[in-house]
Amino acid sequence: MPIQIARACVPYTPFRRKVEEARFALVTTSGAYVEGMEPFTDNDLGFRMIPQDAESASLKVVSGHYDPASAEADINSVFPIERLRELRAIGRIGKIAGHHLSMGLTTELRKLKEETSWEIADKVARMRPDAVILTGG
Repeated sequence: MPIQIARACVPYTPFRRKVEEARFALVTTSGAYVEGMEPFTDNDLGFRMIPQDAESASLKVVSGHYDPASAEADINSVFPIERLRELRAIGRIGKIAGHHLSMGLTTELRKLKEETSWEIADKVARMRPDAVILTGG
């Protein structure tokens, strides 16, 4: 049986900047949030904006749709903020966006596609990244 391919595809956009000059942002579905923020709940269509300068030790994840053991041991396994900081420090990337975006799990896929995804796209566009690193949980 042939593999089913999604009918909606993401348009290809060539990367025209030097990586060493580019601004990077993180977008994750791992349910990451900063301690003190409202944690994600079951079937949560919301998202959290995580400041670029958030300490790794203050980043948490909500369990529920994956085993969070690896993320709890090293948040960089799902939200590689320290890796971005290291790459910036040695000049391999240009900048890190001021905020990053995290969302949790939802089964309300129609609302996610028709409503939340547009809000997320707007927030990411306002961050003005040249590249976005997507991670899952």
